[in-house]
Amino acid sequence: RLSEAETDIEALEKQISELTRQRDAKLVEVASLRNVLSPIRRIPVEVLSEILELSCIPEDGNFTADHDIVRYTSLLSRVCVAWRKAACSNPRMW
Repeated sequence: RLSEAETDIEALEKQISELTRQRDAKLVEVASLRNVLSPIRRIPVEVLSEILELSCIPEDGNFTADHDIVRYTSLLSRVCVAWRKAACSNPRMW
């Protein structure tokens, strides 16, 4: 019985070691993704708003009946809070 308990402990320690390794790998991944995303977070709302507006207008600049800018704006405003704030702050997008 003692031997069985010791074997169980060894197995659990191996699991802990593997889970710790996986956690550390995920922490590195999260830090890497934050570094990639951080420049976009520093863009002023006015600049982001202009970028979003340009992405919503038709390529030729002419609006037609089938171009629904509100639909595009609504979609972009769902990406994150910053994009929503930028989209909502630009009346030309609505």
